[in-house]
Order: sequence, then structure tokens, then C-alpha cells
Amino acid sequence: MSGTPGRPARWPTKTEYAEAVQDPATAFAEPDLAGGVLDLNRLGMPRTSSGRNAVVFRLLGPRGACAVRCMTRAPAAGVLRYDALRRYLQGRACPALTPATWLEQGVQVGGTWWPVVLMPWVPGDTLDIALSRRLGEPRALRHLAANWRVALGQLARAGLGHGDLQHGNVLVDDELRLQLVDLDGVWVPTGHDWPRADAGHPDYRHPKEDGELHGVRLDAFPASVIFLSTLAVAADPGLWKLHTQENLIFRAADFARPHGTPLWDRLTRSPDPRVAALADRLATDCTRAPGQAGTPEELVSALHG
Repeated sequence: MSGTPGRPARWPTKTEYAEAVQDPATAFAEPDLAGGVLDLNRLGMPRTSSGRNAVVFRLLGPRGACAVRCMTRAPAAGVLRYDALRRYLQGRACPALTPATWLEQGVQVGGTWWPVVLMPWVPGDTLDIALSRRLGEPRALRHLAANWRVALGQLARAGLGHGDLQHGNVLVDDELRLQLVDLDGVWVPTGHDWPRADAGHPDYRHPKEDGELHGVRLDAFPASVIFLSTLAVAADPGLWKLHTQENLIFRAADFARPHGTPLWDRLTRSPDPRVAALADRLATDCTRAPGQAGTPEELVSALHG
């Protein structure tokens, strides 16, 4: 996107976007957005949620609340990827994926139009917050882990790969149902193997992943990291002390040294024997090629096999 005629190479910052959207009538080209009302905090500033590469604003329009995702760096093959996903999902169902529309002339910042991704607003907490609010509720956390398998099953049946599974891209509602957001790295079977902007979040990706993995297998390792982390915290809430703003309980250093860090040792001594067994299989997957890592379903099946 940096090569788009008339558009600077440097994308706007989160602060620049926040300043621009305060007047929706001039900031947005799409009529429903231009006529919308921005959700503000108590200080009168736009209420936002931020990720590694984007900032999201909540806007109230004639069709209800929507999320406007403004990117701070160029997504790889953004318009092509989102268009391929839209066409692929026509006549197909994937409830776990939040519908998303790419708007090329999305938001105006400093006289330049930048693309945005428009989504319905999904109420709920990011996965890390959902877990933190349920520490000491093992039944709820095990239910959340089961629902994670349901969401992954929907993704698998649709033949899609999310491409960046991590806590900030998973929203959990009050009924513990999950929605996946941030589709900048989605893999669509009818599209091309477009390059990914990166190989995923360091605290979720396979230690040998270099961004070249494509297809439905690209989600296997991070999906299993999330599944195991949720079950592990359900059995041993004290593990949450390992949580930072960037992870659940695992760090990239743990994947680089399977069975060689204090976390692996603690998982082998988990009160839940399933956690110890799943941790052993995840540690083994760290030594394999990224495409050979098991999904949560495969790890669970292996335990029963």
C-alpha cells in the first residue's frame, strides 16, 4: 500500500487517527460512517482499542454500532485478501469470523484518504481479560476451552486460516462464546498465498515459523497454545502471574526451550493430568516443522488414542 499514488509511505499513527475521526462528517466517505456518532470516553476523547498494527474506533450509525479499524502499517495484500474472503464466504458459514469489509477510501487524515476495515461491533472482552476475570472458576475456564474448540472447528469446516491467533484477536462474550477479529492475515483457499505481514505474535507462534506457512495448518500451533493455556490456568490459577500484556502464560523463550524453562516444569506437575500430557505434546511440536504441529483436536485425540 505504500506505493499507492498520492499516498505517503508512512501510515498515520494512532494519535493522528484519533484526531481525524473526531469529526466523522469530514473524516469518512462512507455515508453511514459520516453520519455516525463517535463513542467517547469521559474525557471527551474517542474510545479506542488498540492492537499491534491498528487502532479501532466504535461508531454508532443507523445500522447500529460498528468497529472502524484503522491500520498503522500496510497490511500484506489487504484489499485483495479481504475481497477474496468476502467472495469465498458467499454461501458459506463461519460464525467464528467477524464479518469484515475493506473500504479503500475509508478515513481522511491530513488530506489523504486511507483504507479502513469496517466490522459490526462485537461486545465482549479480549481473551486475556476474559481469563483474568474468571481466575478461580475452573468450570467456566474449561467451558471456555471447549468453546475455543468449537470456534476452531467452524474455521476448519470453512477451510480458512486466521493467520494471527493471539489473545487480542479473540473476543469473549458473557456467555463465553468467541469471535475472531483482525483478519489481515487470513488465508483463503481461493486466493493466492499472499505474503503475510509477519509470522504472528512471538508469544504464540511456532519457534521455527518464518512467515512462509500457508493453508489451514498455519493456525495449529497458536490455537494449541491458547487451548493449553486456558486449561492450565483453570487447574492452576497461580500460573496467571506469568501473564503480561503480550501473552497468556507462554513466552517465545518457552517455545525455544521445550521442557527447558520453569513453565514447562510446572505444567508437568499440574493438578490436571490432561494439562501435563498436552504440555508434553506441545513441547514435542516445538521441535518439529511448523506445519507438523497438532491442532487442539489432534492433541486431544492423541490423548485418547
